[in-house]
Amino acid sequence: MFWKRAYVVLCVILLCLTAGQLFLGLSIPSSGMDYRVFKGAVQSLNHGENPYSLSNITYYVGGTLPFNYPPHTLLFFWCLQFFFIFQSIWIYYIFLIVLMVASGYLIVTLDQKPEYLFFVTLLLTAFINTYWNFVTGNKDIIFLFLFAGIFYLLVREKFWQSSIVMGLMGSFSLITIPFIALYLVVRRSVMDRLTYILLSIGVIAAIFLITWWVNPSLLVSYIENVRGSTSPLYDQSDRNTPTPFLMFGVLLNPMFGGITIPMIFVSLVYVSLIIGASWFVLRKNQENPLITYSFIVLAIFMVLPRTKPYDFIILVLPLYLMFKDYGYKIKILVLGVISLLPLSVWYYFLIDRTQPISYLAYLVYQYSQTFSLFLVFIIAFILIYHKPVCLPAVQA
Repeated sequence: MFWKRAYVVLCVILLCLTAGQLFLGLSIPSSGMDYRVFKGAVQSLNHGENPYSLSNITYYVGGTLPFNYPPHTLLFFWCLQFFFIFQSIWIYYIFLIVLMVASGYLIVTLDQKPEYLFFVTLLLTAFINTYWNFVTGNKDIIFLFLFAGIFYLLVREKFWQSSIVMGLMGSFSLITIPFIALYLVVRRSVMDRLTYILLSIGVIAAIFLITWWVNPSLLVSYIENVRGSTSPLYDQSDRNTPTPFLMFGVLLNPMFGGITIPMIFVSLVYVSLIIGASWFVLRKNQENPLITYSFIVLAIFMVLPRTKPYDFIILVLPLYLMFKDYGYKIKILVLGVISLLPLSVWYYFLIDRTQPISYLAYLVYQYSQTFSLFLVFIIAFILIYHKPVCLPAVQA
Protein backbone atom coordinates (compact mmCIF):
# COMPACT_ATOMS: atom_id res chain seq x y z
CA MET A 1 0.00 0.00 0.00
CA PHE A 2 1.56 3.27 -1.17
CA TRP A 3 0.33 5.56 1.60
CA LYS A 4 1.36 3.14 4.32
CA ARG A 5 4.87 2.93 2.89
CA ALA A 6 5.02 6.70 2.49
CA TYR A 7 3.93 7.09 6.11
CA VAL A 8 6.59 4.69 7.42
CA VAL A 9 9.29 6.36 5.29
CA LEU A 10 8.27 9.79 6.59
CA CYS A 11 8.41 8.58 10.18
CA VAL A 12 11.89 7.14 9.65
CA ILE A 13 13.09 10.36 7.98
CA LEU A 14 11.71 12.50 10.81
CA LEU A 15 13.30 10.29 13.46
CA CYS A 16 16.67 10.39 11.68
CA LEU A 17 16.52 14.16 11.28
CA THR A 18 15.69 14.52 14.97
CA ALA A 19 18.56 12.22 15.92
CA GLY A 20 20.95 14.40 13.91
CA GLN A 21 19.44 17.52 15.43
CA LEU A 22 19.91 16.17 18.94
CA PHE A 23 23.50 15.14 18.21
CA LEU A 24 24.34 18.62 16.95
CA GLY A 25 22.42 20.36 19.72
CA LEU A 26 23.93 18.39 22.57
CA SER A 27 27.40 19.02 21.14
CA ILE A 28 27.04 22.73 21.83
CA PRO A 29 28.95 23.71 25.02
CA SER A 30 26.07 25.90 26.16
CA SER A 31 23.53 23.07 26.08
CA GLY A 32 21.90 22.05 29.35
CA MET A 33 21.51 25.60 30.62
CA ASP A 34 18.30 24.91 32.57
CA TYR A 35 19.83 21.76 34.05
CA ARG A 36 22.63 23.89 35.45
CA VAL A 37 20.11 26.34 36.92
CA PHE A 38 18.31 23.53 38.76
CA LYS A 39 21.61 22.16 40.00
CA GLY A 40 22.82 25.60 41.07
CA ALA A 41 19.58 26.30 42.96
CA VAL A 42 19.98 23.08 44.97
CA GLN A 43 23.60 23.88 45.75
CA SER A 44 22.63 27.37 46.90
CA LEU A 45 19.98 25.89 49.15
CA ASN A 46 22.41 23.33 50.57
CA HIS A 47 24.74 26.18 51.55
CA GLY A 48 21.95 28.16 53.21
CA GLU A 49 21.89 30.78 50.45
CA ASN A 50 19.07 32.30 48.43
CA PRO A 51 18.47 30.16 45.31
CA TYR A 52 16.61 33.06 43.70
CA SER A 53 19.77 35.14 43.57
CA LEU A 54 21.32 34.96 40.11
CA SER A 55 24.75 35.63 41.58
CA ASN A 56 24.48 32.45 43.66
CA ILE A 57 23.49 30.39 40.62
CA THR A 58 26.36 31.88 38.66
CA TYR A 59 28.82 31.17 41.46
CA TYR A 60 28.02 27.47 41.65
CA VAL A 61 27.38 26.53 38.02
CA GLY A 62 28.45 29.52 35.95
CA GLY A 63 24.94 29.94 34.54
CA THR A 64 23.35 33.18 33.42
CA LEU A 65 19.71 32.22 33.99
CA PRO A 66 17.79 32.65 37.28
CA PHE A 67 15.79 30.00 39.12
CA ASN A 68 12.11 30.87 38.62
CA TYR A 69 10.19 27.97 40.15
CA PRO A 70 8.23 27.94 43.45
CA PRO A 71 10.19 27.11 46.62
CA HIS A 72 8.55 23.71 47.18
CA THR A 73 9.91 22.52 43.81
CA LEU A 74 13.35 22.73 45.38
CA LEU A 75 12.45 19.58 47.31
CA PHE A 76 11.94 17.76 44.00
CA PHE A 77 15.21 19.07 42.56
CA TRP A 78 16.96 18.25 45.83
CA CYS A 79 15.76 14.65 45.48
CA LEU A 80 17.27 14.53 42.00
CA GLN A 81 20.55 15.73 43.50
CA PHE A 82 20.21 13.31 46.43
CA PHE A 83 19.83 10.34 44.07
CA PHE A 84 22.87 11.52 42.08
CA ILE A 85 20.76 12.37 39.02
CA PHE A 86 22.32 15.84 38.92
CA GLN A 87 25.87 14.51 39.20
CA SER A 88 26.11 14.28 35.41
CA ILE A 89 23.90 15.76 32.74
CA TRP A 90 23.86 12.36 31.02
CA ILE A 91 22.35 10.78 34.13
CA TYR A 92 19.78 13.57 34.06
CA TYR A 93 19.07 12.76 30.41
CA ILE A 94 18.51 9.11 31.35
CA PHE A 95 16.04 10.31 33.99
CA LEU A 96 14.16 12.28 31.30
CA ILE A 97 14.12 9.24 29.01
CA VAL A 98 12.66 7.10 31.80
CA LEU A 99 9.93 9.70 32.28
CA MET A 100 9.22 9.66 28.54
CA VAL A 101 8.91 5.86 28.55
CA ALA A 102 6.59 5.94 31.58
CA SER A 103 4.50 8.67 29.94
CA GLY A 104 4.32 6.66 26.74
CA TYR A 105 3.12 3.58 28.57
CA LEU A 106 0.29 5.51 30.22
CA ILE A 107 -0.72 7.19 26.96
CA VAL A 108 -0.78 4.16 24.66
CA THR A 109 -2.79 2.20 27.23
CA LEU A 110 -5.57 4.79 27.38
CA ASP A 111 -7.54 2.72 24.86
CA GLN A 112 -7.38 -0.63 23.11
CA LYS A 113 -5.97 0.53 19.76
CA PRO A 114 -2.43 1.85 20.28
CA GLU A 115 -0.46 3.27 17.35
CA TYR A 116 3.12 2.85 18.48
CA LEU A 117 4.95 4.28 15.45
CA PHE A 118 2.72 7.33 15.34
CA PHE A 119 3.16 7.96 19.05
CA VAL A 120 6.96 7.55 19.02
CA THR A 121 7.26 9.86 16.02
CA LEU A 122 5.05 12.45 17.71
CA LEU A 123 6.93 12.22 20.98
CA LEU A 124 10.37 12.63 19.43
CA THR A 125 9.72 14.95 16.49
CA ALA A 126 6.52 17.00 17.02
CA PHE A 127 7.30 20.74 17.24
CA ILE A 128 10.96 19.64 17.71
CA ASN A 129 10.02 19.59 21.39
CA THR A 130 12.32 16.71 22.36
CA TYR A 131 15.26 18.65 20.95
CA TRP A 132 14.37 21.71 23.00
CA ASN A 133 13.84 19.73 26.20
CA PHE A 134 17.19 17.98 25.95
CA VAL A 135 19.28 20.83 24.58
CA THR A 136 18.08 23.12 27.39
CA GLY A 137 17.95 20.38 30.02
CA ASN A 138 14.47 21.55 30.96
CA LYS A 139 11.91 19.64 32.98
CA ASP A 140 8.70 19.83 30.89
CA ILE A 141 8.79 16.09 30.24
CA ILE A 142 7.55 15.92 33.84
CA PHE A 143 4.42 17.77 32.69
CA LEU A 144 3.91 15.22 29.92
CA PHE A 145 4.06 12.48 32.55
CA LEU A 146 1.61 14.31 34.83
CA PHE A 147 -0.77 14.97 31.92
CA ALA A 148 -0.62 11.27 31.04
CA GLY A 149 -1.56 10.49 34.63
CA ILE A 150 -4.40 13.03 34.57
CA PHE A 151 -5.87 11.58 31.37
CA TYR A 152 -5.41 8.05 32.71
CA LEU A 153 -7.50 8.99 35.74
CA LEU A 154 -10.07 10.92 33.69
CA VAL A 155 -10.69 7.94 31.41
CA ARG A 156 -11.40 5.85 34.51
CA GLU A 157 -13.63 8.65 35.84
CA LYS A 158 -11.45 9.21 38.88
CA PHE A 159 -12.04 12.93 38.76
CA TRP A 160 -11.09 13.69 42.36
CA GLN A 161 -7.69 12.05 42.01
CA SER A 162 -7.06 13.69 38.63
CA SER A 163 -7.86 17.15 40.01
CA ILE A 164 -5.33 16.59 42.80
CA VAL A 165 -2.67 15.69 40.23
CA MET A 166 -3.70 18.75 38.20
CA GLY A 167 -3.18 20.89 41.30
CA LEU A 168 0.25 19.38 41.90
CA MET A 169 1.19 20.19 38.32
CA GLY A 170 -0.18 23.72 38.63
CA SER A 171 1.87 24.30 41.76
CA PHE A 172 5.04 23.34 39.88
CA SER A 173 4.81 26.04 37.20
CA LEU A 174 2.42 28.93 36.63
CA ILE A 175 2.11 28.05 32.93
CA THR A 176 0.12 24.90 33.73
CA ILE A 177 -2.51 26.53 35.96
CA PRO A 178 -4.87 27.46 33.06
CA PHE A 179 -5.24 23.77 32.22
CA ILE A 180 -7.45 23.46 35.32
CA ALA A 181 -10.17 24.78 32.99
CA LEU A 182 -10.24 21.26 31.52
CA TYR A 183 -12.65 20.33 34.32
CA LEU A 184 -15.25 22.65 32.84
CA VAL A 185 -15.94 20.02 30.17
CA VAL A 186 -15.98 16.78 32.18
CA ARG A 187 -19.26 14.89 32.04
CA ARG A 188 -20.46 15.73 35.51
CA SER A 189 -22.83 18.25 37.04
CA VAL A 190 -21.88 21.91 37.15
CA MET A 191 -21.39 21.70 40.91
CA ASP A 192 -19.05 18.72 40.53
CA ARG A 193 -17.03 20.53 37.87
CA LEU A 194 -16.62 23.56 40.10
CA THR A 195 -15.63 21.26 42.95
CA TYR A 196 -12.87 19.68 40.87
CA ILE A 197 -11.60 23.11 39.86
CA LEU A 198 -11.65 24.37 43.44
CA LEU A 199 -9.87 21.22 44.60
CA SER A 200 -7.05 21.79 42.12
CA ILE A 201 -6.78 25.43 43.17
CA GLY A 202 -6.92 24.36 46.82
CA VAL A 203 -4.01 21.96 46.32
CA ILE A 204 -1.96 24.80 44.86
CA ALA A 205 -2.93 27.16 47.68
CA ALA A 206 -2.21 24.55 50.36
CA ILE A 207 1.25 23.85 48.99
CA PHE A 208 2.11 27.54 48.96
CA LEU A 209 0.72 28.00 52.49
CA ILE A 210 2.88 25.15 53.72
CA THR A 211 5.86 26.76 52.02
CA TRP A 212 5.04 30.05 53.76
CA TRP A 213 4.85 28.26 57.11
CA VAL A 214 8.11 26.35 56.61
CA ASN A 215 10.22 29.10 55.04
CA PRO A 216 8.49 32.48 54.54
CA SER A 217 11.64 34.27 53.39
CA LEU A 218 12.09 31.82 50.52
CA LEU A 219 8.52 32.36 49.34
CA VAL A 220 8.99 36.15 49.53
CA SER A 221 12.12 35.83 47.40
CA TYR A 222 10.19 33.79 44.85
CA ILE A 223 7.35 36.33 44.69
CA GLU A 224 9.80 39.19 44.30
CA ASN A 225 11.56 37.25 41.58
CA VAL A 226 8.29 36.70 39.69
CA ARG A 227 7.24 40.34 40.10
CA GLY A 228 10.60 41.55 38.86
CA SER A 229 10.71 39.23 35.85
CA THR A 230 9.74 40.27 32.36
CA SER A 231 6.03 40.38 31.61
CA PRO A 232 4.89 37.41 29.49
CA LEU A 233 3.61 39.62 26.66
CA TYR A 234 6.82 41.64 26.60
CA ASP A 235 9.14 38.69 26.64
CA GLN A 236 11.87 38.26 24.08
CA SER A 237 10.32 38.11 20.60
CA ASP A 238 12.20 35.19 19.07
CA ARG A 239 12.07 31.44 18.81
CA ASN A 240 12.79 31.20 22.55
CA THR A 241 9.23 32.41 23.15
CA PRO A 242 7.02 31.29 20.23
CA THR A 243 3.84 32.72 21.73
CA PRO A 244 1.00 33.57 19.29
CA PHE A 245 0.36 36.91 20.99
CA LEU A 246 3.99 37.94 20.64
CA MET A 247 3.85 37.03 16.97
CA PHE A 248 0.76 39.20 16.54
CA GLY A 249 2.64 42.09 18.13
CA VAL A 250 5.61 41.63 15.83
CA LEU A 251 3.41 41.33 12.73
CA LEU A 252 1.42 44.47 13.53
CA ASN A 253 4.39 46.49 14.74
CA PRO A 254 7.57 45.02 13.18
CA MET A 255 9.86 47.72 14.56
CA PHE A 256 8.94 47.47 18.22
CA GLY A 257 6.35 44.74 18.79
CA GLY A 258 4.59 45.01 22.13
CA ILE A 259 0.96 45.70 23.00
CA THR A 260 -0.94 48.02 20.64
CA ILE A 261 -4.64 48.59 19.95
CA PRO A 262 -4.54 46.51 16.71
CA MET A 263 -2.69 43.76 18.57
CA ILE A 264 -5.36 43.70 21.30
CA PHE A 265 -8.13 43.57 18.68
CA VAL A 266 -6.48 40.72 16.75
CA SER A 267 -5.82 38.83 19.99
CA LEU A 268 -9.47 39.13 21.03
CA VAL A 269 -10.61 37.84 17.64
CA TYR A 270 -8.10 34.99 17.89
CA VAL A 271 -9.25 33.99 21.39
CA SER A 272 -12.90 34.21 20.31
CA LEU A 273 -12.26 31.85 17.40
CA ILE A 274 -10.53 29.36 19.70
CA ILE A 275 -13.42 29.46 22.18
CA GLY A 276 -15.99 29.11 19.38
CA ALA A 277 -14.20 26.12 17.88
CA SER A 278 -13.92 24.52 21.32
CA TRP A 279 -17.63 24.98 21.96
CA PHE A 280 -18.49 23.31 18.65
CA VAL A 281 -16.20 20.35 19.37
CA LEU A 282 -17.62 20.03 22.87
CA ARG A 283 -21.21 19.90 21.60
CA LYS A 284 -20.44 17.44 18.80
CA ASN A 285 -18.34 14.98 20.82
CA GLN A 286 -20.33 14.61 24.01
CA GLU A 287 -20.11 10.83 23.66
CA ASN A 288 -16.34 10.86 23.06
CA PRO A 289 -14.69 12.44 26.11
CA LEU A 290 -11.12 11.64 25.00
CA ILE A 291 -11.51 13.74 21.86
CA THR A 292 -13.12 16.53 23.89
CA TYR A 293 -10.40 16.54 26.54
CA SER A 294 -7.68 16.46 23.88
CA PHE A 295 -9.09 19.34 21.85
CA ILE A 296 -9.66 21.46 24.97
CA VAL A 297 -6.03 20.94 26.08
CA LEU A 298 -4.90 22.03 22.61
CA ALA A 299 -7.20 25.07 22.74
CA ILE A 300 -5.99 26.11 26.21
CA PHE A 301 -2.38 25.81 25.05
CA MET A 302 -3.11 28.10 22.10
CA VAL A 303 -4.30 30.93 24.34
CA LEU A 304 -1.54 30.74 26.94
CA PRO A 305 0.04 34.19 27.30
CA ARG A 306 3.52 32.69 27.43
CA THR A 307 4.97 29.53 25.93
CA LYS A 308 8.50 28.25 25.56
CA PRO A 309 9.74 25.85 22.85
CA TYR A 310 10.01 22.95 25.28
CA ASP A 311 6.43 23.47 26.51
CA PHE A 312 5.09 21.99 23.26
CA ILE A 313 5.80 18.48 24.52
CA ILE A 314 2.54 18.81 26.46
CA LEU A 315 0.68 18.56 23.14
CA VAL A 316 1.98 15.09 22.28
CA LEU A 317 -0.80 13.51 24.35
CA PRO A 318 -3.83 15.35 22.85
CA LEU A 319 -2.50 15.18 19.28
CA TYR A 320 -1.92 11.44 19.54
CA LEU A 321 -5.45 10.82 20.82
CA MET A 322 -7.06 13.05 18.19
CA PHE A 323 -5.25 11.71 15.11
CA LYS A 324 -4.19 8.13 15.86
CA ASP A 325 -7.33 6.53 14.40
CA TYR A 326 -7.17 8.38 11.08
CA GLY A 327 -5.65 6.92 7.91
CA TYR A 328 -2.12 7.26 6.67
CA LYS A 329 -2.86 10.34 4.52
CA ILE A 330 -4.05 12.32 7.55
CA LYS A 331 -1.13 11.15 9.67
CA ILE A 332 1.30 12.19 6.92
CA LEU A 333 -0.37 15.61 6.80
CA VAL A 334 -0.22 16.02 10.58
CA LEU A 335 3.42 14.94 10.83
CA GLY A 336 4.30 17.20 7.90
CA VAL A 337 2.77 20.18 9.67
CA ILE A 338 4.04 19.65 13.22
CA SER A 339 7.34 17.87 12.55
CA LEU A 340 8.64 18.32 9.02
CA LEU A 341 7.90 22.06 8.90
CA PRO A 342 9.86 23.11 12.03
CA LEU A 343 12.62 20.56 11.32
CA SER A 344 13.03 21.84 7.76
CA VAL A 345 13.21 25.43 8.97
CA TRP A 346 15.78 24.47 11.62
CA TYR A 347 18.04 22.65 9.14
CA TYR A 348 17.64 25.33 6.47
CA PHE A 349 18.95 28.08 8.69
CA LEU A 350 21.59 25.80 10.17
CA ILE A 351 23.03 25.11 6.71
CA ASP A 352 23.15 28.70 5.48
CA ARG A 353 23.00 31.72 7.76
CA THR A 354 25.08 34.01 5.56
CA GLN A 355 22.52 34.96 2.91
CA PRO A 356 19.98 37.75 3.51
CA ILE A 357 16.42 36.52 3.98
CA SER A 358 13.02 38.12 3.56
CA TYR A 359 10.98 39.29 6.52
CA LEU A 360 8.48 36.47 5.96
CA ALA A 361 11.24 33.84 6.01
CA TYR A 362 12.63 35.39 9.18
CA LEU A 363 9.18 35.30 10.77
CA VAL A 364 8.72 31.62 9.90
CA TYR A 365 12.14 30.89 11.38
CA GLN A 366 11.31 32.68 14.61
CA TYR A 367 7.82 31.24 14.96
CA SER A 368 7.91 27.90 13.15
CA GLN A 369 6.39 26.15 16.16
CA THR A 370 3.61 28.74 16.28
CA PHE A 371 2.78 28.27 12.59
CA SER A 372 2.72 24.51 13.15
CA LEU A 373 0.38 25.04 16.09
CA PHE A 374 -2.04 27.12 14.01
CA LEU A 375 -2.07 24.61 11.16
CA VAL A 376 -2.61 21.52 13.32
CA PHE A 377 -5.44 23.26 15.19
CA ILE A 378 -7.15 24.05 11.88
CA ILE A 379 -6.67 20.46 10.68
CA ALA A 380 -8.08 19.05 13.92
CA PHE A 381 -11.13 21.29 13.77
CA ILE A 382 -11.85 20.53 10.09
CA LEU A 383 -11.61 16.80 10.68
CA ILE A 384 -13.91 16.96 13.68
CA TYR A 385 -16.32 19.25 11.80
CA HIS A 386 -16.70 16.78 8.94
CA LYS A 387 -16.68 13.65 11.10
CA PRO A 388 -20.13 12.06 11.44
CA VAL A 389 -21.63 12.15 14.90
CA CYS A 390 -21.64 8.68 16.50
CA LEU A 391 -25.15 8.12 17.84
CA PRO A 392 -25.96 5.36 20.32
CA ALA A 393 -27.49 2.24 18.82
CA VAL A 394 -31.29 2.05 18.81
CA GLN A 395 -32.71 -0.89 20.72
CA ALA A 396 -34.95 -3.15 18.62
